[in-house]
Amino acid sequence: MPELFIRKTILINKDRSAVFKILNDFHLWPNWSPWLILDPNATLKIDEDGKYYRWESHVLGEGEMKIISEEEAQSIHYDLQFFKPWKSKAKVSFFLNEKQKSVEVVWTFKSKLPFFMFWMKKRMEVFLGMDYERGLLLLKDYAEHGELSFSLDFEGILPFEATPYFGMHNKTTHTEFKNQIATDFSKLFPYMDEHCKEIVSGPPFCIYHKFDVLKNRVKYTIGFPIKNIITFSNKNFHIGNLPQMKVHSIKIKGPYKYIENAWMAQTMHMQGKKIKASKKNPPFELYLNDPNTTKENELETQIAFPIR
Repeated sequence: MPELFIRKTILINKDRSAVFKILNDFHLWPNWSPWLILDPNATLKIDEDGKYYRWESHVLGEGEMKIISEEEAQSIHYDLQFFKPWKSKAKVSFFLNEKQKSVEVVWTFKSKLPFFMFWMKKRMEVFLGMDYERGLLLLKDYAEHGELSFSLDFEGILPFEATPYFGMHNKTTHTEFKNQIATDFSKLFPYMDEHCKEIVSGPPFCIYHKFDVLKNRVKYTIGFPIKNIITFSNKNFHIGNLPQMKVHSIKIKGPYKYIENAWMAQTMHMQGKKIKASKKNPPFELYLNDPNTTKENELETQIAFPIR
């Protein structure tokens, strides 16, 4: 049977005992868990001593987790069992290592796939690994500040009006995407400011035509909505149109580094609620305020998935 193994680490500016207390009490997990934050309506049953919990959710499925052994401020080991959407078991561990005034948190996951799902091994290790990376960032945020630095607003299904836009296409690797999109906006902003600032009708956005983590490639369009179509001579930019449609919307308020939580919440809610994504129109982000004039914790980004 194909074996799955995930190992991710992070440094947290807190002592080991404080981090250990968060990890060995399931009453605290809804405050930072990379899965539980995706569905505030999930039903949780947590034992009084905080050593066992069970979850049920249309978005997250069903399962249970229990602490099977722990060494004070050093390590914790768990049994994890999923019941829905499919049955599986896993061994999960945390190891806490002192690093001067910080603690190195090591999070591991071990499981096996049925032999007929061997083809899923790489995909699951990549995406579970991303979940673990999300989770460690959330744990660090919660351990160091006592709360998360962002919030998710599950807006649901909303209308979206047809919108012409001025923008530019590009493609890059997943690993270089954040740097590349920043470079692209640094080119688009000045040209827009000089040639069509007076007809901009809303906040900038990014359309994701392709976002393939496994093949390490991203194809996207950035742009500004405009009131009317214009003509210009620079072939690096173009005029396009976002059609009238309905979208499933989740808004995140807080630093952009936590944006993957909104995307995962969107993906899980779309799957769990059986809403059918549009095959014609790709998902997009709307940047609702200006990072140059807005405090990081006040930034708002809308993640919109067109639906059928």
